[in-house]
Parts: sequence; structure tokens; C-alpha cells
Amino acid sequence: MKHCIYFKKTEPEVTFLSEEHIFPAGIGGKKKLPQEYVSHNCNNAFSSIELEFMRNSLISMPRQFYGPGKRGKLTPSKATKSNISIMTGLNEPISIGFGYISLGKPFNISQIRVNTNGPIQFSSDPSFGDAQNQLSDFARKLESFNNTYILHENDQFDEKEFILGIHDKKWHVGLSNKELLPRVNEFVQKLIDQKSFENKTPSYGTSQPRVHQSIQMDDSYFRVCAKIIFNYLANKKGQDFVLENRFDPLRNWIVNGGENDFATIMENKRIQFEPISFPEQSHLLMITRTASSLMGYISFYDQNFPTAVTLCDDFDEPFEDDGFICDWKNEKEYTLLEFLHEENEERKLEKSRENS
Repeated sequence: MKHCIYFKKTEPEVTFLSEEHIFPAGIGGKKKLPQEYVSHNCNNAFSSIELEFMRNSLISMPRQFYGPGKRGKLTPSKATKSNISIMTGLNEPISIGFGYISLGKPFNISQIRVNTNGPIQFSSDPSFGDAQNQLSDFARKLESFNNTYILHENDQFDEKEFILGIHDKKWHVGLSNKELLPRVNEFVQKLIDQKSFENKTPSYGTSQPRVHQSIQMDDSYFRVCAKIIFNYLANKKGQDFVLENRFDPLRNWIVNGGENDFATIMENKRIQFEPISFPEQSHLLMITRTASSLMGYISFYDQNFPTAVTLCDDFDEPFEDDGFICDWKNEKEYTLLEFLHEENEERKLEKSRENS
């Protein structure tokens, strides 16, 4: 029966057009729930929260360094990019500009550094081709500048300067003195009118950069963690089980947010599964009964950021512990029992080779 496990609604009040991943596709999830479990309406409602989870939460940093990329792709062309942020030189603190991280490597975006009393400097990244071509492309884009931009304030800027950069059709302005903001459009128009780029010599940055980023430890991170675990519980026990009223407090919090009485970062740094060795950089979850509570545990990227989630506080029936592993680097997913069986078979095979 088509019955949304989060909204607790059926057709025609909601529609069922897609399948829900257990782990989000953006961090490598492959396995999906049956289409009738999660409504399209719910998927749409959660898309922005999951995007926030992947781009700005605790896991955004390892995702920038290791992957995966868009929709879980492993090819470099689809690699994850960090948000555009301020980068400064490790050996040249006065060198400051816009850039991003992808697969652990920093990249500068095309940008100009404007001193309101003097010079204008254009810089870019050699990874994107010939510098003169990049300069010409920047000049063309500058003609469509409409004074709409993302503002980055940083006290390392001189009070008489600002930088203006563009990436993925979005403009970015960096400065320390907000009194310069009304003059940004004025300077851009002056650059266009005077064709100031025609004789400019483009430059590439040469110093090793230090990237300044911020991450958010907020409601969306914990709600997505809870949703992943609840997805797997539905996969393990079925739709009717998770639709029971005893899961309503958790369900309502996942859907609507509010007071977090359910999830917390664990004090110990790892979920204890010794001596099991899980795949490199994999994501892991486990569900177990503790006293009268049904608990879920989840971690990402080699058991980092272990998070505990209370699924239900009035659970007295037997429950067989279970887990789920997302080995995104090898594009495989296993239940805990499947993984243990495969590991055991590999050990047997290795032992057989040693004895032959």
C-alpha cells in the first residue's frame, strides 16, 4: 500500500513518484526503499535540508576532500566543491581572495581586487586554462553585473579595497568596510566604460592557501541522521512497523523540527565493532535495543561524527541488532550480516590460497 512513513498520508493527498535512498545519493547511497514508502511530497520537503546537510554540516569537510560528487558520482568532473570562501596565503597573509576546495585541492575563482585609491588586479587559476582568455571572459561577464552578489566580510581586507569574483554564474564581494558597498557598482561601471582590462596582465596565485570556512552544527544535521536510520528501520522491519504511533514523536521531529530530544553526538569517538574492519571511508549505521529504548547509531567517513538517535522510548519486544554499511568508494552497500559473511568468505579464500 502506498502510505508515506513520514507524512502518514496516502494517495491522492500525496503522490509517490520516486524512491527514497537509505543513505542520501549525495554521499554515495545506492539502496532505495520501495516507491510506496516515502511520498514525493516528503522528498521535495527534505531536499533543501539534505542539501544543507551535505554542503554545510560536519560531513561537508571530508566530502570536499574525499567525495563523492554530485549524486554520488566518483568521476573528478563530478567532484564535490566546497562553498566559495575566503582564502589567504600561508606565507603571504596579505594575499587574500576567493576560492573553493574540490577533492582536497584549492582552486581560485576569477576575480579582481580593487583598491579605491589605486590599482586593480585580476587573478585566476591555471587549472581553468589560459589566463588571458580567463581575463577576457571575466570582462564580458562584468558587463552583465547587476549589483546582486553574496557578501563575504573579513577584517583582513584593507578598508579601502574589495574583491569581486564570479563562479557558477554567482558574484561574490569581499571586504572589511561595508561603507564601500554602495561604490561596488560604481567601480564596475567605471571599469566597463574605461575598458580597464584591455592592457591588464593577468596573474596566478603562487602561495599555498589557507581556506576559511564555517560549518553548521544545527537541527538539519541531526534530523537527516535520524531520517537515514529511520529509512533503514523501515527497510528492515517494513512499512507497517514504522507507521506505528510509538514512532510519531521521532517522525514529527524529523518532518517539522523543533526541540531536539532525540539525537546527540556521542562522547566516545567510534561505534564499537571491534575487531571488524569496515571499508575505507565508509558510512555506518546500527540499530539496537537498549533497555526499553530502540536506539540508532550512525557515523560517516571511517566512523567520524558518531551520532546516537533515540527512535522509540517504549520498546519492550525482542529486537535483533542490525547494521548497514555504505561503502561508497566501491559503490557497494551491505547489511551488517552480509558484510560479515563476505569478509568471512574472503578470509577462507585467502587461507586456502596460503595452504595451496
